[in-house]
Amino acid sequence: MIATDARGAWRWTGNVITDPRVVHFWDDKKVVGRWFAVQETPEADDAAIVWDAYFLYGPNAEWNAKPEPPVSWGATVIDEYDTLEKNLLPLLKVK
Repeated sequence: MIATDARGAWRWTGNVITDPRVVHFWDDKKVVGRWFAVQETPEADDAAIVWDAYFLYGPNAEWNAKPEPPVSWGATVIDEYDTLEKNLLPLLKVK
């Protein structure tokens, strides 16, 4: 990706998504980004890796050969914020 993506250079505060159900991971070797590039995003700017994207799965999703069914996905996260919010909020409602 780019030099500022190095963990030491990233100014991540960790306080953006504070819901206790959220887990943050750092994929230093970009394994997940490369996997999603092959599977999901043929129109990605860089077909070798997906970055600045979200992939949203609901409580019924299962990961066999690949996670399914997706609720939605998009890039960039900022550009797709409204779609992400619309699809995420119903999943956060306590039943």
